[in-house]
Amino acid sequence: MRTEAEAAGPPLEPGDFVQLPVPIIQQLYHWDCGLACSKMVLRYLGPLDDGEFESALQELRLTRSIWTIDLAYLMRHFGVRHRFCTQTLGVDKGYKNQSFYRKHFDTEETRVNQLFAQAKACKVLVEKCRNVQHQHQ
Repeated sequence: MRTEAEAAGPPLEPGDFVQLPVPIIQQLYHWDCGLACSKMVLRYLGPLDDGEFESALQELRLTRSIWTIDLAYLMRHFGVRHRFCTQTLGVDKGYKNQSFYRKHFDTEETRVNQLFAQAKACKVLVEKCRNVQHQHQ
């Protein structure tokens, strides 16, 4: 069995990484990690008014069920150039029985699949990619 140090690999040299001064924004709820991360990115990129952010959430109908595709639309709303890479173009049915998704899965499935279907027309760049690592709560 490898030690933690061996698993981490050789130590990083100064040129091996870039440390960005991204502001830390805490989640308000157990379900809003993606929104907190999005807000950190947006604040790093420039000034962001809380009212403007809240208005965008209302306009995009982002409430208590936030999927990664929602975050891609949020970034697009604020003009952030990005590419959303995912293993599944649409809802991954494997999440259906996870406690976080179970309550709203059936109603959300149609909405989320529709966002994937409309992505290109809405100028949201979505690509199916292999070996995408994803962790949730």
